[in-house]
Amino acid sequence: MDLGGTDLKYGLVNSDGKILISKKIRAKISEGQKVLVEQLRAATRELLSIAAEKKWRALRIGIGSPGAVNFETGKVVGNSPNIPGWEGVNLKNSLRISGIPTFADNDANCVALAELIFGAAKNSKSALCVTIGTGIGGGLVLDGKVYRGSSYSAGEIGHTALVFEGKPCACGNRGCLEKYASVSALMENASKQGFDSVRALTDAAKGGDTAAAALIAEQAAYLGAGLASAVNLVNPEKMILGGGFVDVYPPFLKLVEEEIRKRVFPAALLKLQVVKAKLGNEAGLVGAAFLGSK
Repeated sequence: MDLGGTDLKYGLVNSDGKILISKKIRAKISEGQKVLVEQLRAATRELLSIAAEKKWRALRIGIGSPGAVNFETGKVVGNSPNIPGWEGVNLKNSLRISGIPTFADNDANCVALAELIFGAAKNSKSALCVTIGTGIGGGLVLDGKVYRGSSYSAGEIGHTALVFEGKPCACGNRGCLEKYASVSALMENASKQGFDSVRALTDAAKGGDTAAAALIAEQAAYLGAGLASAVNLVNPEKMILGGGFVDVYPPFLKLVEEEIRKRVFPAALLKLQVVKAKLGNEAGLVGAAFLGSK
C-alpha cells in the first residue's frame, strides 16, 4: 500500500516487481486516525481475498506512509503535515491481521527502495529520490542501501528551509521547500490565474501559453534551488525525480536540472545524473511490497 496526502494506492506485486493488481481510492485523511486505519485494514483484507481466490501466496504486507516511520516498530514517530493526527499510529501492528510478515516505512523511502532494486538507482552507490506531489518527499540511498537516519527522518527534503521567514508550513516551520515547489503550491498559484487543474495548466504550457509556462518554470526553479543544497551535502551519483507531474510535463525535468547545475558546487557535478524515476507513479507501491526483502 502507498498512502499519500490525497490517495491510497494498493495492490499485489510479484517477486519480479510486476504489479498484478492495482487499485486507487481517495484516502479518508480528514476523518481521523481510526477511520483511516480501518480503510487500510479493509484494503489489506481485500487484497488478501483476491490473492486467495487466485491461489497466490502472500509473502509480506508493506505500506509506505508520509511522515517519519520507525522501520523496526512500524510506528509513525514524527509529524506528518499532510495527514493531521497521524503521528503515533502503529502501522505494523494495525495491518498485522493475517500472520503474514508486515512492514511499514516512509513513502519516499519505498520509492527509493523500488528504484534501487528495479529502477533508475539500480547498481548505484548513492542516490536521492525525490517525489513531487501533494508534498515533496525524499528517499536517500547511501552505500547501495536505503538510509533512514538515526531517528528515521532522513531524506525529508520537502521540509528544508528555502525561504527565510517564508510561507508557514503545516510542519510548524516557515519557508519549507514544499510550500514553493510541490504540486499543491504550484496549483495554489495557478488557480489565481484561472487554471483549475494540473492537466489544464500543463496542456496550456505545451500549447505555448506563456503564463502557464512561467508558473511551471518558477516551481522548477524553487525545486532546483532546494535540491542543489542536497547535492552539495550528499554528492550523489543520481538525482531521481518522480511523481505524476514529472510524467505529464516532460520539460519539467530539464528545467529542474538546469537550476541544480547552475547552483551546485562544481566538484559535486562531476558524476551527477539528473534522471526521471523509471517506475513512475507506481514506485511507492512496488517499494512497499519489497520492504523487508533487503
